[in-house]
Amino acid sequence: MLKFQGTYTTLIATFEDFILLVYTIIDDLYQQFVPTSVLNRRNVGTAKLSDLEIITLSICSELIGIDSENAWYSFVKRN
Repeated sequence: MLKFQGTYTTLIATFEDFILLVYTIIDDLYQQFVPTSVLNRRNVGTAKLSDLEIITLSICSELIGIDSENAWYSFVKRN
């Protein structure tokens, strides 16, 4: 499990910083908890997006309150 220190703060200045922060946290958790059967599944190399990228985009859209994929795509294009 991730351990956060009480004195640690992160300044999120832009939306890109927010996504990078979420990606970093997801990466740490993914490497720690994903079973090897998922990591070594077939056709991983042919995917256009990695599991980490898909999970990060899904979580970011939910965190800012967008439930629709079309609305999320429009929001990302605008910002």
